[in-house]
Amino acid sequence: MWRALCVVVAWLGVVCASMETKKLAGPPSEFPFHELPDPVQGTLSSLSAFISVDLEVTGDEMAWKAEIPVDAEEVFMLTLLSPLEDDLTITLIDPTGKDVDLASLAQAGTFPLDEITVPATNYVLSRPVVGMYQVELSGPVRGAPYHTLSSSEPDAYLIWFNYATSDSVVLHTHLNTYENLHVGQQVGLVSYLTDAADRADTSNPNWTERFLISEKARLRDVVIVGAELSVVMPDGTEINEVMHDDGLHNDGDDDDDIYGGHVTASEPGLYTMQSTFYGKDDEGTVFVRSTQHLIQVVTDTAELTGTAEGTLNGDRLFVNVAVTSPVGASYKAYAQVWGTQGDTMVAACWVGGIVAVSNGQDAPYVQLEVDANWLHMAGVDAPIELREVRLQDVATSIPVATASSIAVTLPTGTVTALATFLSSEVRVTDITERMRIGVRPASFRLSGNSTAQDASGELILLHGYCAERNPWQEREQDFSNGNYFLNPKASVGHDAFAVLVNKYAQSLELKSYALIGHSQGGPVSVHLGNFYWSGLDIPQSGRLIQSVGSPYSGCSAAGSAANIGKLFGVGCGANHDLTVDGSRLWISGISMYYRQRTFYWTSTYLRNQALGDYCNLAINAILEWPNDGTSELAFTNLPNAYSMGNTDQQCHTVGMKYKPHYLDERRNADMNRNAARV
Repeated sequence: MWRALCVVVAWLGVVCASMETKKLAGPPSEFPFHELPDPVQGTLSSLSAFISVDLEVTGDEMAWKAEIPVDAEEVFMLTLLSPLEDDLTITLIDPTGKDVDLASLAQAGTFPLDEITVPATNYVLSRPVVGMYQVELSGPVRGAPYHTLSSSEPDAYLIWFNYATSDSVVLHTHLNTYENLHVGQQVGLVSYLTDAADRADTSNPNWTERFLISEKARLRDVVIVGAELSVVMPDGTEINEVMHDDGLHNDGDDDDDIYGGHVTASEPGLYTMQSTFYGKDDEGTVFVRSTQHLIQVVTDTAELTGTAEGTLNGDRLFVNVAVTSPVGASYKAYAQVWGTQGDTMVAACWVGGIVAVSNGQDAPYVQLEVDANWLHMAGVDAPIELREVRLQDVATSIPVATASSIAVTLPTGTVTALATFLSSEVRVTDITERMRIGVRPASFRLSGNSTAQDASGELILLHGYCAERNPWQEREQDFSNGNYFLNPKASVGHDAFAVLVNKYAQSLELKSYALIGHSQGGPVSVHLGNFYWSGLDIPQSGRLIQSVGSPYSGCSAAGSAANIGKLFGVGCGANHDLTVDGSRLWISGISMYYRQRTFYWTSTYLRNQALGDYCNLAINAILEWPNDGTSELAFTNLPNAYSMGNTDQQCHTVGMKYKPHYLDERRNADMNRNAARV
């Protein structure tokens, strides 16, 4: 299938492109890797509260006051983020009535929005008095370059962080659905508390074990004073709802210490949802915790009608699946293929890829392509059935249509032709590239048995989200035949980013290359290789895709970072593909074929320290530990790709405690030496 695209890039102008998509497939053993994830796999956990500040103006003065609990016994940290900070005075009074000397505790720092940073001031209190603190922000009203007090946006954010001890209260939240993120549906959060000793194992790469916390671990000896769901709609409207433990809000059973809250999605776009819990533990200590999610909602424009028809051409079985959807619309498709063996239905393979809606004689359809050799290897024949069929939005990976099973109608001639093919003695005995990703288009066919004349030995090096520069260029001398892609200060999803990379390669007439990505550049490289034919498909030896510091499974600070960037009038906006939920959905469409062609490195601050180390102090209060100041080690995992190890005392970018990981000469030399060149 050819997908027509028009893109605007500074170094290309306006370009209309056509990219041919791959016909993905794999054996039944891979079914589990392509199941739609459970929302519990996107659980976020928090020891902090993210508090918005709306200053009240009286005359020529502005002020805000609040009473907020501190329950940490070892270390407590308060972080102030505001474009008005130079005009503000912050005061803090502890539970005994004593003024806390914040001036002596202040640590000037930054909050990273990947490559871009905004100013942040951190106040770290050792051995704080536990109890209710009075915090006040005040100052004269002056003009501000990025903000006006009359706007509906907050004037500042406070991050209120309690350092973890074994009995610290932890808030866990996840979405209530992945399958109904559609306009008109109820979308929201499910939340519950544990203590830190029973926190899920964030180092465990197994998603199910990592996020499923036993019923016994949930805290039942705390008093929940308030559980609130705050929602900012795509149009900026704010809605506040009480969360309930009544069994009626996707919260499990009545009175099971799991809370739920939701709103009806009234429009497509990104929803910011924050769950905030106030309560007292069994010793009467008051606490507050919050988590923040970005939730993408789409318009439900597709429906699987429940019919499909197949025709055989050579060894390709083309299955037209009827849909109700606008002709020309594109979706990510997935289906299991089952055939008949005696009286039993047996799994043969899965198929998928990006498909376009075509106008059929009776109804619109999307076409799935099955290599008939999968049927032979499974020992099955007609009748054939599709199971676990789904269509997902290309840009967000959100499911828009599903069907548990669809019988494939085969005309008599096709049944006969298929039986003849399956009975032929000429058969493949091993899974081939053609079975995995489809027939190579003419422009990507290799010359004979040698690829030396096809491969050019080029590298394309990619930056990440919202980059002002390509960080790899700081060590240009480490890479031979390096080409440095740059789409500055942009927030684009993996699919749109991959299209831009392909156009960049075409603009340089690069017909063959390997990719090295930083941060989002890693998932983008995998996306390009997985779904589209490109210069990545020419090299046949070496590491095709390599990355450093890539959040393949998302970033838990995506929601907070988007809000902070908006507050300061910088940054690039929200990016659903970089959320934990968006990444889980995206990974479900990545084939084992390209996972196993991906090699990734990670870095963190110095681990196993008594009170913890950090790369960036402010964001460390939000991220899972350990992290590199942006990407969390727990969320850098791409299942079944090659993890090349973690390096301590290296961070994500400049301005952090340790040097950026992309400046590591030894690692760069290794990636350059082993990149797929031929």
